[in-house]
Amino acid sequence: MRGYVYSDNNEVIPLATIRVVNQNTGTTSDQNGKYDIKLLEGLNRISVSSTGYVTDIFDVLVEKDIVKNVFLKIDQKQLNELVIKVKKKDYSYEVIRHMIDNKANVLNQYQNFRSKTYIKSVEIVDKKPPKKKEDDEKDNPGELLDQKLIGKDTIPNLNIFECSLILHQNAQGQLKEEKEAVKKIGDQSTLFYKSVTDGEFNLYKNHQKLAKIGDNDIVSPFSDLTFLNYKFQLLKYYFEGNKKIYQIKVSPRELGNALYEGIIEVIEDEWVLKTADLKLTKRALLRYDEFSFKQEFEKIDSRWMVVKTTYNWKVKEGSTKKSGKTEVQQSDFEFDLELPKKFFGAEVGITTENAYKRDSTFWESIRPVPLSKDEQKVIKEKERLEILMNSKVYLDSIDKVYNKITIPKIIYSGIGHINRTKKQTWFFDPVLGFVDPLAIGGWRIRYGFAYYKRYENRKQFSSNVNLTYGFSNQDLKGQINFNYFYNPIRNSSLNLRIGSGFNVINGSATISDIARRSNFYQNKFIDFRHRTEVFNGFYLNSNLLYEIRSDLSNYKLSAFGDKLFSNNNLQTFSTSYIYKTNFGIEYTPRQLYLREPNQKQILGSKYPTFNLNFEKAWPMTGKITSNFSYLSVSARQTFNIGTFGTSEYRINVGKFLDTTRMAVMDYRYQRGGDNYFFSPAMYTYQLIPKTFPTFDWYFESHFVHQFNGFFTSKVPLLNKTKIREMAGAGFMYVPERKFQYAEVYFGFNRVFKIGRERIRLGSYYVIAQSNDFGIRNGIKFSIEPYNQDRNTWSF
Repeated sequence: MRGYVYSDNNEVIPLATIRVVNQNTGTTSDQNGKYDIKLLEGLNRISVSSTGYVTDIFDVLVEKDIVKNVFLKIDQKQLNELVIKVKKKDYSYEVIRHMIDNKANVLNQYQNFRSKTYIKSVEIVDKKPPKKKEDDEKDNPGELLDQKLIGKDTIPNLNIFECSLILHQNAQGQLKEEKEAVKKIGDQSTLFYKSVTDGEFNLYKNHQKLAKIGDNDIVSPFSDLTFLNYKFQLLKYYFEGNKKIYQIKVSPRELGNALYEGIIEVIEDEWVLKTADLKLTKRALLRYDEFSFKQEFEKIDSRWMVVKTTYNWKVKEGSTKKSGKTEVQQSDFEFDLELPKKFFGAEVGITTENAYKRDSTFWESIRPVPLSKDEQKVIKEKERLEILMNSKVYLDSIDKVYNKITIPKIIYSGIGHINRTKKQTWFFDPVLGFVDPLAIGGWRIRYGFAYYKRYENRKQFSSNVNLTYGFSNQDLKGQINFNYFYNPIRNSSLNLRIGSGFNVINGSATISDIARRSNFYQNKFIDFRHRTEVFNGFYLNSNLLYEIRSDLSNYKLSAFGDKLFSNNNLQTFSTSYIYKTNFGIEYTPRQLYLREPNQKQILGSKYPTFNLNFEKAWPMTGKITSNFSYLSVSARQTFNIGTFGTSEYRINVGKFLDTTRMAVMDYRYQRGGDNYFFSPAMYTYQLIPKTFPTFDWYFESHFVHQFNGFFTSKVPLLNKTKIREMAGAGFMYVPERKFQYAEVYFGFNRVFKIGRERIRLGSYYVIAQSNDFGIRNGIKFSIEPYNQDRNTWSF
């Protein structure tokens, strides 16, 4: 039996418990409310329950596979008990009850709508000027421009984003935007809401998920279980005409990890929002230090719509403080349009070809509110500077400064040469990078230079050359690399590497083993790679490698650098060759994206990413060559389970189809655990005693759930530490060794801010069991950086 678990307001209920009473078995619904459970033929009694809802018990007669959706009613008795506990019953609770009862009507008041949307985001930057030497401006044309042309004493330091777009949205929340005008000034990294795909604060839904704000879903004051999370207080009521409006204070019942606080206004009888002025609790925030928003609603064609939203935030990045404000205004609504089939598809936004070319006359004609004096100053000055900065005289002067060879550039920063007319740049390494004292075989002299060219249509070409010479072995090694990014829309690229040097035998070695000299060999290689998107979400990867491999048995190791590593028993093998092809398919169903002129911006998908790779080493006549074939299949996904946190899993199966001849660097290694370091959980296991190879097939699975403070935020005193909890598990099966391994772990982590970066430090207790070594346990520590561009942690 399979189906979905819904509330009586037609919202999915994740983590509901579905139990077969007569079998004493059960399961839980996933983040989409979906469940799947096996039943015996005949009569089965089913119990479906979830916190805050009335348990539903029913019988089903099973003769074949059946589909059954379950609708749970809110447990009014449990919620009433919370209200009764209030010393003096506040009428605001009755108002909120009416809002909850009416929200289904609001969510279904249209099939779809179209509106004109204007966005203006302005961020004030307060940055302490760095201490500079007198000669600094000679080599820093950017600073020179800021000081002497912009005039920092008179022009405010603002980051600005402005946009005019057409928004389409349906009742299910699917979006599509068409940007017809875009203006960007300054640093855009912390500006919020530059696209409607950044997320919306739809308070009529149980939860709001905004990856740019924090890790967890935020619980709405009008969620089905709001009285478990919020307290309400009626501040006053007033009249606008014959409409009675209640002003209600909203505050978290406890110090939760994803809640609002502030003021809402509700219109009596219609039971809809007039305004909402709310801020997020600090525990809900990841990227910002403070964040709030205000929504204003109007009745348009008998439908209550958000006509204006204002976002405010503050963030500190080292010595720089930023405070921002975004105004989003919607107008010219049209409802229930006849749209083409599949109108709301994978392409959720498009920016027109002329969007970035709009002049000041156009902007003045579409702005609903004139710019402030400071904004006018900044935009006028930036437009003037843009003309200046694109002039040949200015560009030549900048290039002259950048291309000037100075002693500091020669020694430590490197020498650059730019030709702006041809849109190409050269860079030559500084003297400080000449010597590598810890190289294999002792001291080596190295030198490198690079070339880069960017085309008008965002195509890019780059190349770099690196050469090294070793004194002890009197050998010259190096490589040249070419990369051509030839189709930005399909993310297509070609890469060619040619060279000689050193490579690792086992790239999956532990931290303590990866740099041991026993893990290296010498090689000469030609490596060609290609990647392209065939259709949306479907990528084709191909690789051709020719390599000559030889051991280090006749290579002189040094008494200094090489001896830093113990157990340097070099692996010996006959010189061999490999001619290998690798073809891979990567597919993410319903991958959402924004289309910019000559570019495609991927937003992700709610479905897993699937990978299939086939690797084949081909025999060559008259030479000792590797000859094998290998196939692997994997699936990976990250998803959010409401306020319960974020889950991630990865499943991988690999098998050698042929092992006629293999060198040690061709093996597939299962990585051993590191001492004390919690290695990336999606690809490694924590307590396997040592790394080992596999030659047949293997199965591996990994799962991690970050609760993001779901439990710790509810524990007094502990909730003030901002400590979060995590748990996970992994399983591996290697038939050829009759090896089974399973591990579970749990622990705590905390997010710290260093400058503009976020890192997550964690400590975890791991328990593992294997048929090889029995039971092991240990404590591990981790450090993870946050990727602000992708809104994800490293692992």
